[in-house]
Amino acid sequence: MKVHKSSLFWGILLIGFGAYALAQSMGYEIPQEPTIWAYIFGGIGLLSLIFYFADGVKAWGWLFPVGIFGALAVTLVMVANGVDNAAVGSPLFFGLLIPFVVAYFLDRARNWWALIPGGVMLFLALVTLFVDTTGSDEWIGSLFLFMIAVSFLVVYLNDRARHWWALIPGGVTLFLALVVLLSTTVKGEWIGSLFLFAVALSFFVVYLNNRAHQWALLVAYILFVLSIAPAMASFGGDTAAYFGSVFLLAVAAPFFVVYFRFENGWWAIIPAGATTTLAVIATLAIAGWIRDTESGGISNAILMGGLAATFAVVWLRNAKPWAKIVTIVLAALAVASVFFASYNEIFWPVAIILAGGYLLYTALKPKPVQ
Repeated sequence: MKVHKSSLFWGILLIGFGAYALAQSMGYEIPQEPTIWAYIFGGIGLLSLIFYFADGVKAWGWLFPVGIFGALAVTLVMVANGVDNAAVGSPLFFGLLIPFVVAYFLDRARNWWALIPGGVMLFLALVTLFVDTTGSDEWIGSLFLFMIAVSFLVVYLNDRARHWWALIPGGVTLFLALVVLLSTTVKGEWIGSLFLFAVALSFFVVYLNNRAHQWALLVAYILFVLSIAPAMASFGGDTAAYFGSVFLLAVAAPFFVVYFRFENGWWAIIPAGATTTLAVIATLAIAGWIRDTESGGISNAILMGGLAATFAVVWLRNAKPWAKIVTIVLAALAVASVFFASYNEIFWPVAIILAGGYLLYTALKPKPVQ
């Protein structure tokens, strides 16, 4: 005859508790000492463990009564020994942690989800164990985030190809845990910078895990650049203002990469050179070297000179003949900007008129008969 082990176990347990309740209702005096109940719950936990092994180690559901009744036994022993704080609740969470850990290790491919409730149980166990012995609340929040982070990171390590997404919440919560710990001792600007950097790093690892996820590299780069702003603000003064220059250089950097890495990426030097030139002008303006109408011509000269150098690279290094004319015109405008700095307000209108005149000349110039 095949015996249904689950029904047998719960049947015995219910009969036992029913007999206890009946004896109490009939007026029998039953000892209520914690030590006696510790033995009772410990025996139930041991019986559950026997049924677990009898049913096969893969039947990890049996470990719930093992953990719960075993934890109750440990709790009662603690009470009997005079423990009177939140630590008496920790054995219960450790007991609930056991089945999730076993479920994960029995089949890591299918039971990866067990890491998340397991992480929560471990967090609650550690909190109840140490909450009365620490004087700070920050570590509790930090520990909670850390346990969640570890859960997601283990999910990722379990199957890197399929569970790459776990890197993002795992990395973010891991650094958030660090931020919570630092919140009372570190300036807010650095915390903001650290948070953005942490998120950037998470997306960068996603890219390294699979180079096909190029979108993750773009997100990581943008967040990394943004993380510089709060860090610069922490220095006070005009330091934060220089983030505009840093941002322009960050925009130029990918174009430089495209230009030097790809054979047909010659076009990328144009936006790279333009934004780098603007970054130089912004830096000089913030530093106070370009600050009035008389020095406005200097900024025009730098702009025209930077653009001239950019198109000179296109002309000489990439053999684009059309860039020769653009280089010469821009260089001439750069020189003119220096000499006509005092007339900066009329420089651009005159430059536009001259450019229009040149285009009109080329349009009306007789073409040689071929």
